[in-house]
Amino acid sequence: MLPNPSFLLLKLPLVVLRRICANWAPIDLLVLSNVSKRTMMRLHSVIPRKRFKMEVSFWINSRAFVLDGTEEHVIDIPYGQKNRVNWEDENHESNFIFEDISIRNIIWMFEQMSYVFNTDIHRIAMSADQCFGNVSRILCWLNHRQRSIEDLRIDFNTLEDIANIISLCQTLNIKRILDIANFSESHTGKRLNPKFEMDNLWLRANNLDQWITLDNIMDFDCIHIDLTSFAFTSSDMNRYLKAWVNGCNFRMEYLYLGLRPLDHKILTDGVEVDEVNASIVRSYNSKILIGPTKIEGGTDICSKDGRRATFQQIINNDYLYPEQRFPFKMVVWPKDGQ
Repeated sequence: MLPNPSFLLLKLPLVVLRRICANWAPIDLLVLSNVSKRTMMRLHSVIPRKRFKMEVSFWINSRAFVLDGTEEHVIDIPYGQKNRVNWEDENHESNFIFEDISIRNIIWMFEQMSYVFNTDIHRIAMSADQCFGNVSRILCWLNHRQRSIEDLRIDFNTLEDIANIISLCQTLNIKRILDIANFSESHTGKRLNPKFEMDNLWLRANNLDQWITLDNIMDFDCIHIDLTSFAFTSSDMNRYLKAWVNGCNFRMEYLYLGLRPLDHKILTDGVEVDEVNASIVRSYNSKILIGPTKIEGGTDICSKDGRRATFQQIINNDYLYPEQRFPFKMVVWPKDGQ
């Protein structure tokens, strides 16, 4: 027997160690990194910066999704909740709220994984209700740990103030998607004047016009804008169409607003439009949307720089009560398209 049978992994040449690590799955690297701080630092140094992409979730089943090329690895995150989850309770998900110590443990684990895998966090998804009291903490942590993030999705919010969430999201450099599903009331009276520049923006709430104006929307630099709901009038939207003709929302391809029924005559007053026969059906296709957006007929409009768009509001006369909103959709067609 050899006097020292141990395999001195960390003393291997850098090139050799890098090739060995290239054949290990993320969970293997993560387990090995726990041997010592020196091991963790060594692994970090040999993993290429662009090898992994990491997506994380702050849900009752907290997980990290680590992408290694085309292969996805799912790693469950233990978080040490003191008040144990009663998995037999059929309402366990709706009643669950993370404790502060659990959020701290999850963040610590995500930090370790990000360091070992030598990558930023590319996507965060969270249940705002399950993270109640810690949503701001998570967003502040994200803002301080990295310069940007590709996707941020916040779902099932009935407890947190949406104005506070949006105010914090403005401090983040979100590249691709901001998606917030909110059903709570906002207690913030002042306008937030958000300036959004991500590719795709979804904000679903019943009180958006408390803190976001039509002028704010005109200033957004987004490809897809999907917002509900507002009290904009026909005159307001007429002003929007005139602003679009003159160059606002230059990157926009798709706009969805939840609005009360609009008066088409007021909406198009002073705007050069073409009414399209309802028998003509056109489709807008995008990977980011679920299925194609079909427009039957609609109203065509052209901008001064040559962009052509179609807008339409479908009103269901069976549901004409005061607070009902109906979708106002506008599609900007590619120059070689419709």
